[in-house]
Amino acid sequence: MRKQTYSNSLLYRIEDNKRWPKFERADFMQQLNSFADSVYSKNTTEGYLAALLIYQQLCEEMIKLMIECSNFLIQLSVFPSEIKPVIRDDAMFGQLLSELERGILDDNIKLFILECRKLNGLRIKMVHKITLKTSIDDIKEQSKQAKNIFDKILKIFELEYDFYKVNFRDYKKNIEDLKDLVEDK
Repeated sequence: MRKQTYSNSLLYRIEDNKRWPKFERADFMQQLNSFADSVYSKNTTEGYLAALLIYQQLCEEMIKLMIECSNFLIQLSVFPSEIKPVIRDDAMFGQLLSELERGILDDNIKLFILECRKLNGLRIKMVHKITLKTSIDDIKEQSKQAKNIFDKILKIFELEYDFYKVNFRDYKKNIEDLKDLVEDK
């Protein structure tokens, strides 16, 4: 039997949870989230703006992870057939959301995408059009909206990430079936 690199690497990856899609620096992501919450709670304009920018970056990382999870689950579901998804490192926020829309879509992911688009729209409105604001209170109000949207995004992300991990566990549990697919080729 000839070794199949694609199959072997996918089997190798599903066998160990540490190789599953995850944040590279999960502890730092949590620190950033805590920092953003901290500066937001200071009730200052600079705190609101800093928090918004951090929330936006955290969302971008969540989107990338959701894309990776979706791609991995698709690879497992069509195994031993090959599918080699591409994630562009230089993709911007909107492009990443479009990529996520091309993957596995359920109601939670659709809501996640909708809320991410809302947050991005608010960021654009606040940062790129800051001189058009009528008052500092306007910035404060939009920041409250951004915080609420981010909190909603985070909850949806956690639910969806758990969904993916449960599915990965199911594939891991049945890895012998996957191995048999390769041997039958």
